Amino acid sequence: MNKATALDRLDIRILEALQADGRITNKDLAERVNLSPSACHQRAQNLIEAGWITGFMGMLEIDRLCEPVRCITTISLGSHATENFSQLEHYINRLPECTQAYTVSGNCDMIAHFACTGMSRYMALTNEITDHCPQVKQLNTYVVLQQCKAFTGYDLKTLMPR
Repeated sequence: MNKATALDRLDIRILEALQADGRITNKDLAERVNLSPSACHQRAQNLIEAGWITGFMGMLEIDRLCEPVRCITTISLGSHATENFSQLEHYINRLPECTQAYTVSGNCDMIAHFACTGMSRYMALTNEITDHCPQVKQLNTYVVLQQCKAFTGYDLKTLMPR
């Protein structure tokens, strides 16, 4: 199965089940999608090998670990030269406090999410970004007060073409 290969209904059901519970046993997954365990295992392996599934991870409750300062930052560049985007993307990818980043169109060039031990660490990070990426023209910070909705996976029923 390659990326050009269309997914069938069983593949989609496997993806939905694994997205909802990455720790599901193969036996339970096979029952849920109505396949034999060996056929289900082979299909899941094929989905992984073909790049449809890029990994598995545990979602942690960060507020139980510490009291983080979470910020969403918009970053604007002074010039849209390819090397400026590359330098910023490379630097942002090296920051462990950056949990997600997107190069975007619109009023800014990048949106990045940060989780830091405190506001002083976040401020140090923004200084580091502007020091290492002098093409950054503007940083806007939005401090997260409360998460209203967490990412729990993609709704394949609405995203997949019929």
